[in-house]
Amino acid sequence: MPTAVAGGNKRTPRPRQIVRAAAVAGMAGPALFAAVLLALTALQYDFLLGIGWRPLRHPAGAWPSGLALGPYGWAQSASFVVSGLLLMLFAAGFHLGATDGRGSRFGPALLFTAGAAIALMGFETDPIRRTAPRTPHGLVHDLAFALFVLTLLLAFFFLWRRLSEDPLWRGHARYTLVTGLLAALFLLLPGVAYYLFLAVVLIWFEVMALRLWHLCASSPRR
Repeated sequence: MPTAVAGGNKRTPRPRQIVRAAAVAGMAGPALFAAVLLALTALQYDFLLGIGWRPLRHPAGAWPSGLALGPYGWAQSASFVVSGLLLMLFAAGFHLGATDGRGSRFGPALLFTAGAAIALMGFETDPIRRTAPRTPHGLVHDLAFALFVLTLLLAFFFLWRRLSEDPLWRGHARYTLVTGLLAALFLLLPGVAYYLFLAVVLIWFEVMALRLWHLCASSPRR
């Protein structure tokens, strides 16, 4: 049955199913990535040490990308691809659901690009100790990581600006800004700060996805 709309304008209903799916993807992606990361690090610990990983002094040199070179490397490559695709879905749904779809698209677009970069990191990295030239897939992996870092840090800034305009997200806007500042700081610091970078980023995705799910579940149906 058609409904009358004041002023002759039709209100397009928010795609709740997409937003819900995006929230689930935002919770599942980081959880999957962290679970695979921890499991493979335990299973391939000696292998990682053998290829030059220094867990305390220089963890980023061969970890976590070096996990893809080990006997269970296929799992790490698959984790990059699946987690990246899930975060791309989360970014798309976050644009639709957060602030009711209003505001700048730069933040979600950058977040979507960061997810795509994670998926591209499924291309196997090159060993840090090598005598042969760099491979095309290793170059793609390294460029994808650089793209991930750049777009993610920029996304934090643009999302902070967008979320701060909505009372329902204002607290999470401040959290987003703090996360972005901490992530940038931890990337610049040596040693175990790299683990903290990954931790604050993964936790941020979980927190934002949970907020998106809660607001979608509690909002009235249109």
